[in-house]
Amino acid sequence: MRQQATGRLILGFALVGVTALAFERPAHADTNDLRLINLCPAPGASACPWITQSPTATVVNLDVDPDATSRFRSLMSEMGVVIAPRLQTPADTLGFAGFQFSLELGMTQISRDQSFWNGVDGVSPSNPTANRPNSWLNTMGVFVRKGMWFPVPALEWGVGAVNVMQSGMWALQGYVKLALHEGFHQSPFPSVAIRGGFSQLVGTDQVTLTVSSVDVLASKAFSLAGTARVEPFLGWNFLFIDARSGVIDGTPACDAYALHQTQPSNPRAGTLTSCPASQLGTWADLGANFTFPKQDIITRHRVYGGAKVKLAMLFLVAQVAVAPAGSSSSGAGPGSNTVARDKSATQRSATVSAGFDF
Repeated sequence: MRQQATGRLILGFALVGVTALAFERPAHADTNDLRLINLCPAPGASACPWITQSPTATVVNLDVDPDATSRFRSLMSEMGVVIAPRLQTPADTLGFAGFQFSLELGMTQISRDQSFWNGVDGVSPSNPTANRPNSWLNTMGVFVRKGMWFPVPALEWGVGAVNVMQSGMWALQGYVKLALHEGFHQSPFPSVAIRGGFSQLVGTDQVTLTVSSVDVLASKAFSLAGTARVEPFLGWNFLFIDARSGVIDGTPACDAYALHQTQPSNPRAGTLTSCPASQLGTWADLGANFTFPKQDIITRHRVYGGAKVKLAMLFLVAQVAVAPAGSSSSGAGPGSNTVARDKSATQRSATVSAGFDF
């Protein structure tokens, strides 16, 4: 029995890895990849106007648009809901010998017309109204889940990976669920569980985005014609979204390395038209690199409901969720009087997953 469980676990991890490789995309940016320099209001410019330079073109000051920190916070809030830990399980655990493998398709609503969604690669800085992201971001994921009896009974954990489609970004996810009351299917009382989860965004250097969650859920199992089991479930989920800006090139049209390697006397100097001539042969362009100031944790919450249908080893789960508009705020960095406000809107999501319960 232990060898069978170990074999299933190894098979599950192998399937997660193979699926992730199958959906892997080339290294070039896609339309939904993050590009935070687009949050700078500089249509068609070769440099962000937040960058102030001296007469010798050495960067001397960075003055971020006061509303830019709110745009960053709002974008991270909505992206955090898109990649938030998945919820597609009823309160009952799989049992200490149980194992599950599943594939998932999901869609989450975003505020596509808001200026903070300029911060993706598919939006052109020179014409930000021309190509907006879709109103719903699609995701595809793969998960393995396992019931456990240690360190306490009625425990279940799961791990998986979710791809934000039309991007090279993945969310690596995991959770632990503890059933407080389960298995009494003849009782009128529902099963109840609590769960903690995390989601870490990878595949981008624009931001370090981590989403942690806690939720409580209830479900009730029913027999369907004596051959299948139906488990409606509902719950409430609280999200903690931690976003840390990566280093952003404030002069994306100027190659700092090429600038350093090119002396004023070099014939190639005439080709670096987007770089100040006074910076030739120097690393001065690196002074245009910046990050958005560190902000407090963004908080959101979701209410969700769905149902799981199981027939023999096969199962199907459908779920919907609603995350009300964000309202958290934060100081915009040390010494700043600006307040960064979460202006995200209400986000709805729908997810379908299917797989095998062993």
